[in-house]
Amino acid sequence: MPEAPAKPSAQSPNERRGRRLFVAGAVFLIVIGLVHSLSLIKAPVPSNDTERRLLDLMSNYKFDLLGSMRSMESLMTGFSISFMLAALGFGAMDLALRRERPQLLKRIALLNTLWLVLMTAISLRYFFAVPTSFLSAALLIFLLATLTLPRTGGNAVESR
Repeated sequence: MPEAPAKPSAQSPNERRGRRLFVAGAVFLIVIGLVHSLSLIKAPVPSNDTERRLLDLMSNYKFDLLGSMRSMESLMTGFSISFMLAALGFGAMDLALRRERPQLLKRIALLNTLWLVLMTAISLRYFFAVPTSFLSAALLIFLLATLTLPRTGGNAVESR
């Protein structure tokens, strides 16, 4: 059975700060997922004839992808839903594990940090300022949590 986390009064200041950052990062990932879900509610409105033609082609022109006829709009929608679910899933997992021992939280924060480094790099190349700023903020929170959470539990002296 996993050991229970130390009571808040027995936690080191770094552990308390790291846990707060970890939970803040988890909540921020859920916010990212929810904000991103808003893009799925309303269809884009073209502002000129060129945009109208582009949106029509993206919706109605279908091409063969290994025997499956898909439009660019369906591909973009699928990737968009996947991103939303990834942010919500990571955030929910982080919230579910927030009371675990600090060593585990540190590893999970590191995994979140690595995922967010990749997502931010992709965002810098292919997206625009809003998703890039959201991903960068989440990356910073989890990086700080990774650096702040202790390697060992409680007030134990680190052996490394």
